[in-house]
Amino acid sequence: MKKKERRNMLEEIPNLKDNLKLEVVEKEKFLIVPRSAWLERVAIKVLKQPAIRRIKLDEHGYFILTQMDGKTTIPEMEERFSRTFGNEDGMSLARLVRFLQVMDSYSWLKWERE
Repeated sequence: MKKKERRNMLEEIPNLKDNLKLEVVEKEKFLIVPRSAWLERVAIKVLKQPAIRRIKLDEHGYFILTQMDGKTTIPEMEERFSRTFGNEDGMSLARLVRFLQVMDSYSWLKWERE
């Protein structure tokens, strides 16, 4: 059995997948995720459920997602994040990495090497 290659997130550039969009409606910020799994498509047609999911973002999450331009590395994002929101407790990098791990667990990110 082949071992999974470990990657260092700090050496990679995160980017939102092409089918995901950010939306701002009256000071509320959302990540728009299309429901594309086969079971979700059935639920959309049969149960008349919405074709997209709107995930409400706080200021920190929205800021991080707007920094994903395909060029910005995680250390650069952390520096901008610290400048904007402060880093009194020294945990901004840990919070940023955890947010990206959660986003990646839903397969909402694509990664590129520097």
